[in-house]
Formats: sequence, C-alpha cells, structure tokens
Amino acid sequence: MTTGAEQGEIVEVGSPVLVPASPVDTVRPWRWMTGVVATTTLFLSAFNAHAIGAWFDELPPSPITEPLRAPIAAWVARTAGLGFDAPRAAVRKRWEAAQAARFGTEQPGEDGSAR
Repeated sequence: MTTGAEQGEIVEVGSPVLVPASPVDTVRPWRWMTGVVATTTLFLSAFNAHAIGAWFDELPPSPITEPLRAPIAAWVARTAGLGFDAPRAAVRKRWEAAQAARFGTEQPGEDGSAR
C-alpha cells in the first residue's frame, strides 16, 4: 500500500497486520548445516570411494599425496569388498555394454555412416 502518490511521492506503509519478528537462532542453523555436511561426507566417502580413488590417482606425486596413496587404495578396496560400489559397477557395466553395441556392419572405430 502506498500513500502520497498524488503529490509525486511514494511511501511504503507496510502490512496492516502486526506480525512479530521471528527470533534469529544463531546456533541451530550451524548445527543443522554441520550435520548435513558430515552426513553427506560420510555417505559419499562410503558409496563414492571409487571416484575419490580415481581422482586421487590423477594427482601428481608429492610428499603430501604419497603417504595417503596406500590408505586411500585400501579404503576403495574395502568399500568394494563390502559391496558399496555395486550400484556404480552395475551402471558402469551397462554403459560399457551400450558402448560396445554395434549396428549392422559397423566396426569399432568407425563413425557408423553408410558409404
């Protein structure tokens, strides 16, 4: 609602209903966000360990990365042994089967166009 429009000035009046301001909780948002980040980190470290290991293998050798190489490889092997990578492995297997599919007389490496 505005007033004073007839004189060229517009002033915001606000709501005619008195609504109390909500108190700002400064602790719970941080606690909630910390819980979300921690839960997500644990979930991804367990169910996406293969991607973490592949990313780590691409890092250049350094005094920081070399001592971590064996524990990360062991973590990837442990999660795979527990079957945590089964969904990723199933999707990967189907993707590789789709890549290997051939149509007609197409050979691997050809573009598939008729000549």
